[in-house]
Amino acid sequence: MMTPQPPDLSVVIPTRNERENIPRLLDALRAALGSLDHELVFVDDSTDGTDTVLAEVARLDPRITVHHREQGDGLAGAVVAGLRFGRGEVIGVLDADLQHPPEVLAALMRRLEEERADLAVASRYLPGAGRPGLSPWRRLVSQVTRLLAWALLGAARRSTDPLSGCFVVRRGVVEGVALRPVGFKILLEILARGRYRRVAEVPYIFEARCAGQTKATLRQGLDLFRHIAVLVTASPADSRLWKFLLVGASGVVVNMVVFWLLTHPVGVHFMRAGIVAGLVSTFTNFLLNNVYTWADRKEGSLSSFLQRMGKYYMATWLGYLVYLGFLWGLTRVGLIPMVANLIAIGLGGLLNFVVHNLWTWRQR
Repeated sequence: MMTPQPPDLSVVIPTRNERENIPRLLDALRAALGSLDHELVFVDDSTDGTDTVLAEVARLDPRITVHHREQGDGLAGAVVAGLRFGRGEVIGVLDADLQHPPEVLAALMRRLEEERADLAVASRYLPGAGRPGLSPWRRLVSQVTRLLAWALLGAARRSTDPLSGCFVVRRGVVEGVALRPVGFKILLEILARGRYRRVAEVPYIFEARCAGQTKATLRQGLDLFRHIAVLVTASPADSRLWKFLLVGASGVVVNMVVFWLLTHPVGVHFMRAGIVAGLVSTFTNFLLNNVYTWADRKEGSLSSFLQRMGKYYMATWLGYLVYLGFLWGLTRVGLIPMVANLIAIGLGGLLNFVVHNLWTWRQR
């Protein structure tokens, strides 16, 4: 018996209590996909009989498969399951509430081929797009979380809408990749962990829900923040600055302890104590940055270790001179010393980080 040829497109549709929307959704999908060779993969976590409605339509249409889960793990988990069930070379993701117009799938498929992309995202933030389906409050939350993802995750900046719930992706991008989403934003997970080179986008109008109730809750919002934190922690490039700042804070503690020990119990002059405390805290900072901040670039040889330590001392102390220069210049233009000092610390520290990233621990 011959194995059926896989379709061009598998559309994964996670559902939870969407019984009223199913007939309209199917009509819209049939009209939108037309002659495109496709299958519809429903992953259902419903308790309202949606699975019964889906089972009936699947009985009449061989292109529809339904996978009901008694113990679901959320929308993103449903999509991950659907990625395994889908047979197509391209896999699309679409919500069942008709807020994503099904016709955008055909546009995404065209854009994927035209730009020879690996991933095509339906974006609410391109010219010609819109978000009338979001209340003013949800629109604000959407914008803030999008900017937060952009600020913390380099992969998120590959798309204008990294939190979109509608996209198509080539199977090779996710095949064999361990996707571990937290909450309901699976695209963010794919952007951070997937294997891809080019991302294309299509604008669309995010419509109002046709029926049923929104699944967006405060808990899902908190899950998104947790998800971003997990992805930042897992990415050396994205977590490096925060690790550098944490190590810097530990260096302040070491410096203060050494300075106090030398000036009080030992009785060393405060200037000499300051120099020794600076040398010791710089050394401990170097050790921590080597095994923690730039652990992915650590090298085992003693000569490499000593060479990097020399570079670190040189860059750090030159950075201190830059800090003093900023402090002097900012006070000269009229800023009060406390404000000037705070800005100078920030600018000097940022410059220090850049120099260490590009020179001390240069990527080979």
